[in-house]
Amino acid sequence: MLVIGESTFTKRVEAIRPTGSPSWLLMWTTRGHGAVHHGETALTTSAGRLVLIEPGVRHTYGVAPGAAEWTLLWAHFRAPQGNWLGTSRHLTPAASGAAEAIDAAFARLGRYARLTGDHIPPSPVHLPAFATSPDQQALAMCVLEEIVRLADLAGAPAAPPGPDPRITRAQQLIAETPEAPHTLNSLAATAGLSPSHFSHLYARATGHSPMREVRTRRLHRAARLLTGTGMSVAAVAGTVGYVDQFHFSRAFRREFGLPPSSYRLSGEVPGGD
Repeated sequence: MLVIGESTFTKRVEAIRPTGSPSWLLMWTTRGHGAVHHGETALTTSAGRLVLIEPGVRHTYGVAPGAAEWTLLWAHFRAPQGNWLGTSRHLTPAASGAAEAIDAAFARLGRYARLTGDHIPPSPVHLPAFATSPDQQALAMCVLEEIVRLADLAGAPAAPPGPDPRITRAQQLIAETPEAPHTLNSLAATAGLSPSHFSHLYARATGHSPMREVRTRRLHRAARLLTGTGMSVAAVAGTVGYVDQFHFSRAFRREFGLPPSSYRLSGEVPGGD
């Protein structure tokens, strides 16, 4: 259910997880600098910065270039009840006292994970601890929620009303590289959001899903290639990111009302890219 610990890294690459982790990973840097790559996001983390990585998202991490070491407190845990994980993935508490409060919360987390029937350890131990009993897990999950909510609430002031930069960034990525193997998970990671939260915000901002945007961009680029080049239908399909030509032709017909070959003969040119 939950494993917590403290680690000090000295290598540029300490972990490579191409298929991600089966659990959530929370990392709180206490000293030095770390380089974290998850999904399409790359960041350098330093003391007082919290990083939350969702399950199944590919990631690597290690000491940041130019740094000697990276010390962090971490927790692997299963998804909790409720929606408190639907928050920013990169949290930098800015309010006075927030970092100290999170340090104290991590200390409690370590004690609860080592809780026995007759005593609570007086101080954290550096070896990893496994919270296995229902009471340990309940206490630990309360503290994890406290940490994430505190970091989120104590963060930088909210941006003024306007386009959400996280959604704008994802839109730009889709527009510039519609042929890339985008997935809901990879786009959400780019935005620093969970897939469900990202999908909700994207639909609220644009009126449609992110994967529909990918499909539309691919097909409109395909239409321009069909009318503006001599590429074969199969080559066009591959260029815009379709592995299967039949799937491409079917999607193209749904979008434009004609199969690709007939559309080419019609000479129509779609507006926009």
